[in-house]
Amino acid sequence: MIIKRLAIRRGPWSSLQGTALQRRTYSENVTPKPRSAHAQWYSDTVPAMIPIFLLGSAVYLGLQLTQQTLSHEKFVQEASARVKALEAEVDALQENRTGTPVGTLESKKSSRWW
Repeated sequence: MIIKRLAIRRGPWSSLQGTALQRRTYSENVTPKPRSAHAQWYSDTVPAMIPIFLLGSAVYLGLQLTQQTLSHEKFVQEASARVKALEAEVDALQENRTGTPVGTLESKKSSRWW
């Protein structure tokens, strides 16, 4: 009964705590290796570069989107100016062909009964 109580209090390793049988801890005997200069530089620099990379990417993508939007707007304006010029050219050619302005041809068509 007394032996069981002592075994419960001390645990299974309590009887092995003599000088000859001690637990060996491997981390105490190993000396840490010095880090190389490259590894130290990368471990210092790379984590600091991540926010800079993200911010730079966001700025670049924003500027690229702005450039594309302005380029599209310029293209639309040039295309509408070209369409107006072509419409004016077509109207002038129709007027030369028939000898009457284009607006009067449409009014004659509306007066017909069929």
